Amino acid sequence: MSQQAQSEAALACSQCGRTFAYSDLVQIASSWVCGDCKPAFLSRVVAGGPAAASSLRYAGVGIRFGARFVDGLVFFIPLILFAALFVPSLLPSFGREPLIFNGFFVLVLTFSLFYEVLMLRYWGATLGKMACGLKVVRANGSDLGWGISFGRYFMYSVVISAIPFVNWILLPTTAIMAGVDEQKRGLHDRVCDTRVIHTRDGS
Repeated sequence: MSQQAQSEAALACSQCGRTFAYSDLVQIASSWVCGDCKPAFLSRVVAGGPAAASSLRYAGVGIRFGARFVDGLVFFIPLILFAALFVPSLLPSFGREPLIFNGFFVLVLTFSLFYEVLMLRYWGATLGKMACGLKVVRANGSDLGWGISFGRYFMYSVVISAIPFVNWILLPTTAIMAGVDEQKRGLHDRVCDTRVIHTRDGS
């Protein structure tokens, strides 16, 4: 293959899976890597050798569901206590004063937004994922920024889960995608270019 033909040919990055021309990739430890993935990949090679560079272990549907279940307990137990204390006195007003119901809904949504986005941004995992030994990272293994943390929350908690009727389609579709994908990516992972990985040996 000539130099010009080689530069025009397409090749997938071994880390993020995106396709590039040969001229946009570099070969490290027998793997072709793009410029975005190069720093994290190279640091893993230096730290643990070529085997460590490809040692990300992606989390499957079962353990991710378990993490969401734990998060549900963390989120809903305080919510149930709050509701038990304050909602009974407000129930008669819900029908007559929609603002009270809407305010309660906004409070719940705001709490979940801050909980997930802050946890992902600073720790890479919610409490449920921490309990299950999981972490959310970018395709190259780096930590999430503010934009990706919010985008991932919005995609899963709002678009996939919260829209009536649409969620009946998107929730099972996301689970199936994560089950059959080589890197266990759900719909929100694909949109935000994230991966959920194990952080514990032998998980």
